[in-house]
Amino acid sequence: MAGRRGPNADKPQLTVRCPNPECRMKYFVPAEYAGKRARCAACGTRTQIPNVPPAAAPTPPPALAAKAEKAPRTSKSRQPDFYQMQIGCIGRGHAGKSALFHALSESLVGNYLPSGLHLDAADPREVARMIREAEAAQKLLQKSGLPPTLEVSHTRYCLSEGDKRKAVCRMQEVIGQVLTHTMPDSEPQLQERYTEYLRSLVNADVLWAVVPCPPAAPSPRDRRRYANDLRIVAAYLREALRLRTLERPAGIALVLSKTDALFASAHEAREALTENVLMRALGPLVNLIQQSDHVADAIVIPVSAFGFGKAVLHPQAHERHGAPGSAEEPFGDEPIWLLKEGETPDPFNVDALFLWSLLTGFLSQLEAAPVPDGVLDTLCRMLRDDLETTQPWLVPIKGGVKLAT
Repeated sequence: MAGRRGPNADKPQLTVRCPNPECRMKYFVPAEYAGKRARCAACGTRTQIPNVPPAAAPTPPPALAAKAEKAPRTSKSRQPDFYQMQIGCIGRGHAGKSALFHALSESLVGNYLPSGLHLDAADPREVARMIREAEAAQKLLQKSGLPPTLEVSHTRYCLSEGDKRKAVCRMQEVIGQVLTHTMPDSEPQLQERYTEYLRSLVNADVLWAVVPCPPAAPSPRDRRRYANDLRIVAAYLREALRLRTLERPAGIALVLSKTDALFASAHEAREALTENVLMRALGPLVNLIQQSDHVADAIVIPVSAFGFGKAVLHPQAHERHGAPGSAEEPFGDEPIWLLKEGETPDPFNVDALFLWSLLTGFLSQLEAAPVPDGVLDTLCRMLRDDLETTQPWLVPIKGGVKLAT
């Protein structure tokens, strides 16, 4: 697979590795930042960028680089035994992000993929927590809907083959209110959350930009809310790409959530949401992605966390005066959809979203590797085959993962 050249490929670069032995993420940083302090986007470990002129640190020839990769591991410079990637998420409160995380834990997580890979939490204690949270969320989805996220939670999903860990994916459930409540003059606590939020996006391998599907027969208020969704998500996506320091380009998934609020079935959704319709509906985001040198692969992917025919409107939704998402909020009057009593979620296209994200993130690492990596290539081929089995509904914007026809 041919490698891609980033926007700073012709400028003097310094190579920086995270000092955390369990991470060892590698970055290519413009030489102008030599001597400055930085934080690893993957694990948060602080380090100092070497104060070395580019001429004093030449890139080793390929033969020497390959030899160094095969050097015996030592306790001081232990290389990771598995591959790592990070998914970042952009979306306001009530965009459906929490429901997507719940749908993922209810469908793909904990199961064996067709390739034989097993996906679950990296820590057995996290498995117990996920089971408890899934039971609690199921009850909330039928009574009141999931509450807005008030605290950031980090999750590490692990891909294993038997008892051998192959890869880890880091995700975090974000506070969507940061997008709609943080302004230049906001209080320090909000400013700190804003900074931490951007830090989680800047060097993610894949970014999900979540925009809720407008309801059937949208009112002028619904149309205005949808336009505001596009505007706020585009602003944060643009900033995340502008501040990106990884030489590797990102993968972007434009996630159209809550499609079951507009359509009665997946077939009806596919018939209506043609490629041209989706490209026009998400025009500002599509245009940003097409013009960015920091994006190599991007798709539009319509999803439903509940599944078609599984949701019903909250009977007291009009009584949410003053609550997040109510008329007093800038994105107000947000309808609350509940899971029908006695139903269980049957997520649509969510498995495809996650598998595409894993595949795209690791393919980017494979193409940027200084020497061929047969193990990572095999992992990518397994994930590609797993993605194909989901019969994904993906509309390509840029690049494109080659799937069997």
